[in-house]
Amino acid sequence: MATVQKGDFIKLSYTGKLSNGVVFDTTDANVAKENGIYNEKANYGPETIVVGKGYVVAGLDEDIIGKDVGEKGHVEVAPEKGFGMRRLDLIETIPAKKFKEKVKPGMRVQVQNRTGMVESTAGGRVRINFNPALAGETLTYDYAVDELIEGTDRKIDAIMKLYAGQDIGHKTEGDKVIVEVPRELSYNQRWAIAKSVAANDILEQDDIKEVVFQETYTKPIAPKVEETPAPEEKKE
Repeated sequence: MATVQKGDFIKLSYTGKLSNGVVFDTTDANVAKENGIYNEKANYGPETIVVGKGYVVAGLDEDIIGKDVGEKGHVEVAPEKGFGMRRLDLIETIPAKKFKEKVKPGMRVQVQNRTGMVESTAGGRVRINFNPALAGETLTYDYAVDELIEGTDRKIDAIMKLYAGQDIGHKTEGDKVIVEVPRELSYNQRWAIAKSVAANDILEQDDIKEVVFQETYTKPIAPKVEETPAPEEKKE
């Protein structure tokens, strides 16, 4: 039975809860539906992570190490190993006139590229909390190590799906990896930032020294137009 080590690629199933039992995250679609957090745009099922690389909160990341593949676990995660402690310096009061629309407590707002939640409004002032939504919370995770991903090609496939959000093909030529990037990703700002990180993760594989991302554009072939034969002239 394989034991999980730091740096391993694994498939992980988990459900995260707050200390009061409220589910805030899960890889199980049924659990998400039962707890009113189902997202139609989300991809449910075991999540691929690289252990020890920060793909999940530190407390969960650390607890996975040493587990056997197929083993289930339960861990309680303190705020400092979860989403951090609640910081008072990240709670600010801003004049209400700075907002184009009226804001109410509970709303999430964007201020100078920062996202925060409105805590209160009074006297023309808005109190906004810029802490992460789960800052200061003690969390619990029930999880299962479903699979150990082995082999360079499978790891590269996993890396590309992690950063591109979809399955993307690649081919390996010696110590070089060539990734055929779908055309639609060219216009994706998230991918523009993520591809350099993806390349670094691929280059961490011992037998890879070069990564090439390529986009292929082909000239569209005009459809053939069948000629309609001219009608025969009527004989008089």
